Amino acid sequence: MTKSDGGDRNDRLGRELVDWSDLRTFYAVASAGSMNAAAEALGVTQSAISKRLSQLELRLGARLLDRSPSGIQLTEAGIEALDHVSTMMRASQSLENTLRGLETRAEGEVKVWSNDGVLTYWIAPGIPAFLAEHPQLRLSLYTDRYLPKSGPGYADVVVSFDQPKSTELVSFPLATVHYCAFTSRDYIDTYGAPSGPLDVGGHRLLNHALYSEKPGWRDKTAQITALVEPAITTDCSPAMMQATAAGAGIAVMPSWVANFDARLVSLPIPPLASVRLWLSYNENARRVPRVRSVVEWMRDVFDRRKQPWFREEFIPPGMFDHPPPGGWPDDKAASG
Repeated sequence: MTKSDGGDRNDRLGRELVDWSDLRTFYAVASAGSMNAAAEALGVTQSAISKRLSQLELRLGARLLDRSPSGIQLTEAGIEALDHVSTMMRASQSLENTLRGLETRAEGEVKVWSNDGVLTYWIAPGIPAFLAEHPQLRLSLYTDRYLPKSGPGYADVVVSFDQPKSTELVSFPLATVHYCAFTSRDYIDTYGAPSGPLDVGGHRLLNHALYSEKPGWRDKTAQITALVEPAITTDCSPAMMQATAAGAGIAVMPSWVANFDARLVSLPIPPLASVRLWLSYNENARRVPRVRSVVEWMRDVFDRRKQPWFREEFIPPGMFDHPPPGGWPDDKAASG
């Protein structure tokens, strides 16, 4: 190496470099589409987000974002910057996962994201046995409503109705959830039961606020809500289940709710929707023992040979306890 080469290197090292935290903040804002959402994802205040963006723009000498009441828009410089920062984020994530892959024991934290119903009724009950088998693990459970699509903050393991499109993620179908009409015995005794999906005009309906956002059931639920306005709307699955079981009305819920409350009655109406549940994790994390142990746990929790309500073909709730001779056959195998 020549003296000149050494001088150039020292000059580069001596220059003030862009703060990595500023770049992460810019990436979060650009990915989330607003400073509020980015602040939520990073666990900081909006003023802290604004300060870091200003520092970054000053350091780069270019305006990266145009701010408005409706959100943010990337400038031409911002689009170029995001391309470079995205490459840096992928490299950082790959390095972290590669080093974690050198682990030999299942220990440390694993972040698991899913919706509130799956977390409450399927993941949470199995935690004691799982941690007894893996005492060095720590679990962080979050609902998936504000899950970043990729990059910083993306969970170690995700169980979701949305299949991620990122090539950096391994994703495979874990289960199929069939949505059926339920009510309670008390409600039927008082108001009777509808004979079909279009015979709901005189009944009281409960609706999940997120149903209209899901392509698997959007059209079918729209047909029903066009006939009668829901009396109760909630974005909390356990709340809708408990209200229905108590006699509040008729609700479309996963077929498996029949296992959790004897007051619920499945109406003789075909499933309104059947939606796949996906398990996803970072490609590089498949070698990490703590992540791999959680993935295997999820496979067991949603084993379609033991849980017929998760099978690809619809099994009526009344048949859950009546498997065919020899037990339920293998469903279409998940891979990953």
